[in-house]
Amino acid sequence: MMIKFRHIIHLFIAIFTDFYGLLRSLFGQVQHNQWFRNEFPFKAQANKLFVLGNGKSLSDVVDHIEMFEDTDFGVVNNSINTELFWEIKPKLYTFTDRDYHTLQREDIVAVRENILKIDWPISICIPYHYPKWFGEHCKQNPYVTVYKYNSQPWYPELRFNQKLRMHLFKHNILAPHCTNVMVAAIFSSMLIGYKRIFILGAEHSWMHDIRVNDKNEVVLCDRHYYGEKERVWVDYDGMPIKITDLTESLTSTFRSYYDLEEFSQFLGDTKICNCTEGSYIDAFERLRLDHSLN
Repeated sequence: MMIKFRHIIHLFIAIFTDFYGLLRSLFGQVQHNQWFRNEFPFKAQANKLFVLGNGKSLSDVVDHIEMFEDTDFGVVNNSINTELFWEIKPKLYTFTDRDYHTLQREDIVAVRENILKIDWPISICIPYHYPKWFGEHCKQNPYVTVYKYNSQPWYPELRFNQKLRMHLFKHNILAPHCTNVMVAAIFSSMLIGYKRIFILGAEHSWMHDIRVNDKNEVVLCDRHYYGEKERVWVDYDGMPIKITDLTESLTSTFRSYYDLEEFSQFLGDTKICNCTEGSYIDAFERLRLDHSLN
């Protein structure tokens, strides 16, 4: 009798916490004046899509660019400042970091200026919380279409609500936690309608590249295919983060990849494969690059 009573109490608590968590996530849409609008076409795309991170393994694309036939590319962050961007002419370009609308750093300013120079059709995906002026800036280029994706997560406990969450993903009402731009890029590509998604340049091997210096600052060696740079990891206010903040962020990122894999299985006709050699992402099927091209 006592066990049954505890189960009933637990059920009521789970219902309350799930409902409260959902309301908090939905409030984000109202707060940013999105009001549950879904701008994505969700129309099946014929070509496969390679979502490119900026990891060192991206040299595989540079070295074998002629092998990528009937292929679309999705890119992120500072890729537009590289020669590769202009060579592959990506169809999808995703941002999530606030740096791109808050900082006047030289590379960030170059990103915003280069967007106006694109001369092929491209979809630029930004989160709801980006200011209106950033989207309007991108739209000055007639080749650019801007889509806004949700970045509000929800982690319900009840199985019914877990399935409901997938329906809300599909309509861009909720999303995996986009702590990393690759999460946002893959999610956006699914909402646009890509069915065969391959990941390159996403090692996510930060555990090898972080240390704590004598000032108790977390130092990261940023390794990109276009170079390496060591820096103190700071938050959006410019304050050094703690190692606990970092590990929580990494946990959230890797968890979000499992959410994306669950979403692809929910859709039923979508497949995500990780072609990044040495990648720490373990949520998706692994596939060699040459196999994905075939």
